[in-house]
Amino acid sequence: MTKYMRPVPATRSLVVVCAHPYDATFALGGVIAAFADSGTSVHVICLTHGRHADPRPRHRLDRARDLGRATRHLGADDVTLLDHAPGTLAVVTLDDLVEEILTARHSADAILTVDATGADAHPDHIRAMRAAYRAASKQGSTLYAWTLRAGQTARGHQVLVVDVDRERQRTATSCHTGLPADDPLRSRWQRNQDRAERLIVLRTERSVPVYARHV
Repeated sequence: MTKYMRPVPATRSLVVVCAHPYDATFALGGVIAAFADSGTSVHVICLTHGRHADPRPRHRLDRARDLGRATRHLGADDVTLLDHAPGTLAVVTLDDLVEEILTARHSADAILTVDATGADAHPDHIRAMRAAYRAASKQGSTLYAWTLRAGQTARGHQVLVVDVDRERQRTATSCHTGLPADDPLRSRWQRNQDRAERLIVLRTERSVPVYARHV
């Protein structure tokens, strides 16, 4: 039985599609852990190897190690880290991204990604969300998008409010050894300590196409 008052939806398998390694922990970490705690088999697919371009192989290996440790703390079954450079997802065709996602994990009941429907969304997040939507459409999966925006801005989509374990998420974020303690990403996350998270339901089997800016 779940320990959360507002549990995540019952789901056998969940694929998490994120643009950057830190998205999986600072943004999606609480939700990933909540799904894992509910008995969901969780598989993380990260499309790039960092927030900024870094040609040094040692640093990329360190980030891959840290992401693996972090997602294990969250309860994920496995993580696949693809090698696209940060900031370049817009030049990769959606078909290629979808093929990589489906090759890494061919089927799932649901997909989780970061909400990129806002006007200020990062280009990599937009591309990751659009690829996640197309992958969900191909395999008939529900698509959830984690968001910090208020429910009324979800443009007609259902918004779920779920409870998460911030302490467990904090443990996962501490695995990112290459991220300084005073990095703005940590500061922004520390301001978001409410137990509740919001998930926009961007796709069900009866959904109309997702709203997003075209790039």
